[in-house]
Parts: sequence; structure tokens; C-alpha cells
Amino acid sequence: MPIERLAVVVAVMAALALLETRHPFRHNGRWRRDHLPANLGLTGGALALNVALNVALGGLLAAGSEALAANGIGLLSVSHWPAAVLLALAIVILDLAAYAAHRLMHHSSTAWRIHRVHHADPLVDVTTAYRQHPAETLLRFAFTAAPAWALGLPAWTVAAYRTVSALNALLEHANVKLWPSLDGPLSLVFVTPNMHKIHHSRRQTETDSNYGNILAIYDRLFGTFTPSSRAGDIDYGLDGYDTADANGFSTLLRLPFRPEPPLTPSR
Repeated sequence: MPIERLAVVVAVMAALALLETRHPFRHNGRWRRDHLPANLGLTGGALALNVALNVALGGLLAAGSEALAANGIGLLSVSHWPAAVLLALAIVILDLAAYAAHRLMHHSSTAWRIHRVHHADPLVDVTTAYRQHPAETLLRFAFTAAPAWALGLPAWTVAAYRTVSALNALLEHANVKLWPSLDGPLSLVFVTPNMHKIHHSRRQTETDSNYGNILAIYDRLFGTFTPSSRAGDIDYGLDGYDTADANGFSTLLRLPFRPEPPLTPSR
């Protein structure tokens, strides 16, 4: 994530944070203050790691894509399709990979230990978007790079997808109101804030649904879609992680290495 795109992400995050204070979807009381230090700490770490990955691996990703294309390796490497078509294909393909990665993190006990850092937040707002363990950032990067190389996607389409994904993560976690009359039609294709709120439910039947990243079509296609009409009644978080101590920065960094339950969301 180059500095320019990072600046855009930070600016959008700040704008949504301000909007949350003026038009909140849910009034959160003390948790809005209590969860900020850990969330912002993990957010800073996630963004810094993304920058480092792009510096260290972004060039490798681009070089690999160009080398594959030069040798005709990869399904799309020899295509001469318009840029708009290539971008649309990249979004559809990479978002399917993101869906697969997210679903894996809920159904693999090892991956869930990492991902529960994100789900342990008893409040969902814009600062929850990048509240993730560094190991999750690496896993998600791998799930993006693998299909990009295998299919020979142009490097610029991968960068564009990751930027859109980063911005949509902020929007779908934002604690802002979205009218049901607007949310319903949008969620036919795109992941909306109300749709994603359900994914943060304590109920396993709900948290094991709505895995989508940008597109909602994969949840509908694979039978993991839960309608967003229940968003206002969701109880966020995980049982056993409701205290400020449990949501401290250092505690969350150690969380993947703690074998004690709960290792899955409450049933």
C-alpha cells in the first residue's frame, strides 16, 4: 500500500469516525473509549505491515506477474482485454479468494485463534476494521498473491483491488446508519454495513455467515448469507472477552497463542 493510498485510507477512516459521532447506528457508551487504544494500536500495526509487505513483496508480486505474462504463463497473461474488463475480473477473482480465506479462518481451529482477535471486540465501529493480528494480515496477503500469480493478473489490478478492499472494510465496520430501503438492494451485490454487523454476532449461526469482503454474491452462492434485517439486534463480541483487560493491546497480540477456550464463537 503506497503512501498515497495509505493517506486516502486514513482520511476515509477519520471521516467515518466523525460521521459515527454524529449519526451512530448504535450508541456504545464507554466501549467507544475503552476499545480505542488496542484497536488503533492493531490498526497502526496492520497498516504498517501492509506498507512493509508492499515494499518487500509488492515488487516481487509485480515482477512475478510480469515474468509470467512474458512467458505466457497464467490464464490471463496473454489476454489483451480492455483495462475495465481486467479490473472487473481481478475484483471478482480476488474477492472469491478473500471469501475463501475468511471462511477458512472460521472453520480452522488454528486460523480461528488468529482471527478471534478481530471478533473479540464487544463494539463494532470503524476502528474494528483493521483490528487484526499481524498473522492474519500475512494470511490475507497470501490468499491475494496466490491467485494473482496463478492467473497472471496485471499487478495494477491487484493494487486497485486491495485499495477498494481496504476502503470497503472501513465502510462495512462503520457504526453508521444505513436505511433498510437502501441496504436491502445494495446487499444483493455488495457487502453493506448492516450485512457485516451480523457477522460480528456472538451467535455462531450468525458469525459463521456473511463472509463476503466486497461482493455479497459469494455468500448467496455458497449458502452463507444472512439477511441484514437483524443488524439492529446483534450482540457483538465473543463470550469471555468482555472486559477491558481482555481487549488490551498486549493481550490481543498473545491471543493466538493461548490454547484455552473459547476457541470458537459462543453457540
